[in-house]
Amino acid sequence: MVGNQKVSIIILNWNGKKWLKNLLPSLKNITYSPLEIIVVNNGSTDDSAHFMKKEHPEIRVIELKKNVGYASANNIGVKRAKGKYVLLMNNDTLVTNNFVAPLVSAIEKDPTIGMLQPQIRSLIDKSALDSVGSYLTSTGFLYHYGYLKPHKDEKYHKKLPVYSIKGACFLMRKGDYLRLGGFDEDFICYVEETDFCHRVWLDGKKVIYLPDSYMYHYGGGDMHVMTKDDLTMLRSFRNRIWSYCKNLSMLELIRILPIHILLCEVFILFALLTGKIRHGLGAQMGVLACILLLPKIIKKRKIIQQEIRKVDDKDILPFIFKNPRISYYFYLFGSLKGFKD
Repeated sequence: MVGNQKVSIIILNWNGKKWLKNLLPSLKNITYSPLEIIVVNNGSTDDSAHFMKKEHPEIRVIELKKNVGYASANNIGVKRAKGKYVLLMNNDTLVTNNFVAPLVSAIEKDPTIGMLQPQIRSLIDKSALDSVGSYLTSTGFLYHYGYLKPHKDEKYHKKLPVYSIKGACFLMRKGDYLRLGGFDEDFICYVEETDFCHRVWLDGKKVIYLPDSYMYHYGGGDMHVMTKDDLTMLRSFRNRIWSYCKNLSMLELIRILPIHILLCEVFILFALLTGKIRHGLGAQMGVLACILLLPKIIKKRKIIQQEIRKVDDKDILPFIFKNPRISYYFYLFGSLKGFKD
């Protein structure tokens, strides 16, 4: 048995009974102890609550009367957790029996680790990776390292620092989560985990991918931004710019943001010209929304830069920055297959 620090597994659920029917039984087989399992039922209108009460009475359920958004609901779950560590998971996941212990062992041994993600494999194709982690690039678009690549590939079996984990599953100290403010609730959803990871790095701690632990995630099945609806596009483009304006040093902001906005406009034009009108308009509204949000962005930036930042960008960029080959961007924006790391 690894240690005896309590871990609170927090699962956000919105009308996800079909996922809970698979996930909750798998949690019973976890070998690590002590655990508490919390499901934040985020204004669900299906019979998730009845199902959990009848089939899994041992699980602690936090009932929210309305859907308050991904970020807010997770923050509520963490605040009510009793463990030293919080392990946040999506409901469309399945776990392996021993996936918790390596995460706890690693963070207990290294106080410089702020956040840990296991190897996340795809539930759609169990031979493939869903997430290793993401890196910041000179374009401002994230490089999703290892996405849909074979999980048996040796290079994905190495412990790595990453810029951002995937919100589908990660572990950190509850105290750090609360001290750093948790997910930004103004984001509602999308980019909130990347924004949070950036604050972890600014706090002088590391975000780590740990392949000694693995689990499975269904997810959206693909990362192509062109398949997302207009509201998703708005939030994705808005929140990404918002995050950089909050977290990057002024020098890096000047270096990355103009290129990023220019490429956003190229993407928007491409979407409009190829008939993806709602996607293009949603993305454009996201970019323009940052102008209206500027007073709020400046206020949040001041807090982060003055109260959270403990390290210079030059000290963390070697760990979080990685440029992919140009073919990656054709794949990302043009739905082209076959790019390699």
